[in-house]
Amino acid sequence: MKQKWGKILLAVVLMLGMAFTGYAKDGIDATKKIIRIAGYDACTGKYGDYGMGDRRGQEIAVEEINRNGGIQAGPLKGYKLSLEFFDDRGDPKESANIAKKVAAGDFLVALGPTMSSCALAATPVYARGGVANIITYSNANTITEQGFDNLLRLTYTTGAIAKYMAEQIKDTFKKSSVAVISENQDYGQQLLKYFRTSAKELGIGIVEESVITPGQDLDFNAVLMKSKAANPGMLVLFVTYNEAGMLVKQTRQMGWDVPIYVPDAMTEPKFFELAGDVKDVYIQLSPTIDIEKPAAKALKEEWNKKYSGFPPLAAIYGYDAVKVVVAVIEKGATDRKSFIKLMKTVQVEGVGNPLYAFDARGESKAPPFVTMAAAEYAKNLKK
Repeated sequence: MKQKWGKILLAVVLMLGMAFTGYAKDGIDATKKIIRIAGYDACTGKYGDYGMGDRRGQEIAVEEINRNGGIQAGPLKGYKLSLEFFDDRGDPKESANIAKKVAAGDFLVALGPTMSSCALAATPVYARGGVANIITYSNANTITEQGFDNLLRLTYTTGAIAKYMAEQIKDTFKKSSVAVISENQDYGQQLLKYFRTSAKELGIGIVEESVITPGQDLDFNAVLMKSKAANPGMLVLFVTYNEAGMLVKQTRQMGWDVPIYVPDAMTEPKFFELAGDVKDVYIQLSPTIDIEKPAAKALKEEWNKKYSGFPPLAAIYGYDAVKVVVAVIEKGATDRKSFIKLMKTVQVEGVGNPLYAFDARGESKAPPFVTMAAAEYAKNLKK
């Protein structure tokens, strides 16, 4: 009987061992010398342009790294990268489901997403699973305010963007009043929150506020008429590219020639396609997004082998995220735990930021911003 129970116990132990060895691996295949990483973003749905840019930027970087011999230093020298990309459709629930799959799977790190609401849904799952998440293009301050130690963010925050835009409205555009149209998502509402604070400090009056629903509202004449009636010196749009494009077009169609100011979410080509005439439209940008800079030129060359124009910001941050992954691995990361331990110690030259360097919360220091006429930026997209 004891022998029988001993055999049963041994079988259970072996089964558990098999289960655990096939569960939550670190993404390191020593036999094939492959490091598996996961990307996730909205490749379909109303935010699909963002996600496809992120995916393509990551793919270009992986191809470049592998073409040049893979990892160049550290215990995993000579290993190459393997990217699997997941489409969350811009749906926070799907982002959380993908995070569960990645955390339980065989991946070293997760890269993405663009939508702040999706990042806020996925990051707690990655934290529980002990998986590093490099946030590519989500701006909401609350992402890192959660206090998780497994996060890095490449892009700047909603707070930094809103503060800069308010300062420009006062100091560069010399306007004392604005109307604001925002979306009822985390991105738009956080921009609005921080803009209100900065505008008050600077003496800028917000004479009208309106909120729209992305993917639902298409006719914006009512909100535009309310904004126009308040007679602001400038119209500020805290929305993403689809709604911003339609808002700009409808503003001009109604004969309102007010200057319009938008954040860098409007660097997507789709914005310009929907907006049409972008005269007197201005975009907040990072100055590193410049086709004359060597790093940007190199990315653009690779981008144009498959696509056309200048890569959008989502692609730029996806590309840079892979470069950050490589830097952490080359510093000595060999599993999920050591990756998280080392990731805030690296400094990486990038396209979206001259130098990524991270603080204790995982935030990258924001570069000084610039404001560019949308018409000028549109010319760069065609070069």
